[in-house]
Amino acid sequence: MNPGRIAAFDRLADHAEAWPRLDPPRDELPELDPRDAALARMIERQAVRRWLTLKTLLERQLTRPWAKVEFSLQAALLGGAAQLFLMDRIPEHAAVDETVEWAKRRLRPGAGGMVNAVLRGLSSMREERLTPEAYAACDKESCNLLPLEDGGAWRLRMPVFSASPPERLAQRTGLPMHLLLRWINRFGMAEAHALALHTLVQPPIFVHGLPAGTAGAETVAGERACLWTGDHASMVDLFSAHPLARVQDISSAMAVQRTAHLKPALIVDACAGRGTKSLQLAQLHPTAEVVASEPDAPRRESLRETADRARRGGVGRVRVAEGNDLRDMLGKADLLVLDVPCSNTGVLPRRAEAAHRLSPMSLQSLVSLQRQIVEEHLPLLKPGGALLYATCSLETEENERQIEWLTARLGKVTPSIERRMPAGLPGEPAATYRDGSFAALFEGVIPRAQSKPAAR
Repeated sequence: MNPGRIAAFDRLADHAEAWPRLDPPRDELPELDPRDAALARMIERQAVRRWLTLKTLLERQLTRPWAKVEFSLQAALLGGAAQLFLMDRIPEHAAVDETVEWAKRRLRPGAGGMVNAVLRGLSSMREERLTPEAYAACDKESCNLLPLEDGGAWRLRMPVFSASPPERLAQRTGLPMHLLLRWINRFGMAEAHALALHTLVQPPIFVHGLPAGTAGAETVAGERACLWTGDHASMVDLFSAHPLARVQDISSAMAVQRTAHLKPALIVDACAGRGTKSLQLAQLHPTAEVVASEPDAPRRESLRETADRARRGGVGRVRVAEGNDLRDMLGKADLLVLDVPCSNTGVLPRRAEAAHRLSPMSLQSLVSLQRQIVEEHLPLLKPGGALLYATCSLETEENERQIEWLTARLGKVTPSIERRMPAGLPGEPAATYRDGSFAALFEGVIPRAQSKPAAR
């Protein structure tokens, strides 16, 4: 049996047990050769992205409720369905036969017969795979059309999806109904429809900091980034030769770019992650010292690698905060950058699992965490300094309402705000793609007395 499928189905079994709190699909699979690793990543990502769509299809073939299907069996069915409907280069016999074999090994011999029957039934539901041009001429409201990431669709032999437009859209795109209803109430049906279809797109790679004319990098009109069209190995080699190059969506880069007119001597990037914005800050403000902080240990290791790349690239004033470093900077930061943890609803093509984790309770928890981070780090600001608050969320609670709270908290400081909605639909050129983002820049901040920030 293919090792890539084994790895993917094993991960999907873990996801099924943890549902709806899914971990991000894995990028690194060092135990597999590159081709098997690519297959494993694709099966897992497609199943996670279209989990609810595949579940809708599978329920037409099951004789018991989905909740009564054991987790490993759910994994086999989702992984097999993802290959049949969402991965057109996979032969049907390989998708079915190997999924059946995994079910026999992981569960019991009899499970293979059930998986075989369900997947054969799914296969018989497919009538025709429509090209993007053929799909464009169809009635998009038909209940037997399954849209795909390339702009095409599967025409099914029977109506499968709901006659209710919101429920049908949720089923066809794999979005939780409560999230789609939030978007409909906030943006209207037309915009919510576009946002839902946007989540189907395979996000492209944008690279900043490569020389003009670099092979595999196409310039994007009006932007500072290039669209990467080369292979992964070539990109790794280029990054070794150009240590200041960074992978970053154009909308994400917008937040830091808003600080270009400032002249900070000390910048604190307090939620630095793996350091993409830290590297951008160092390039944008070459005379400043950038102190990057990250509480998560694995990401902090990546952050140290980013700081090393900055040194090798000639902007060596990036360092990772250790121990009590931040407490020693009370009242000294000219620019405080808070790219806070958020719901990720502006980047669902990249973080499909985030849609399933979102709930009213989890959203309120994130709002509380964001305010806690702000309160912890405000004392670092020098009187008259600048605060950049950023998210990759579309949700009002994490953006506009937080800025209302922060404006009241700071007093007499009016921020400049920029929101970018996601862009790019299935079948459109990759260069049109953008993540959703939000940023607010406060200048001339006079922090009130606070307790010392926690060591991060």
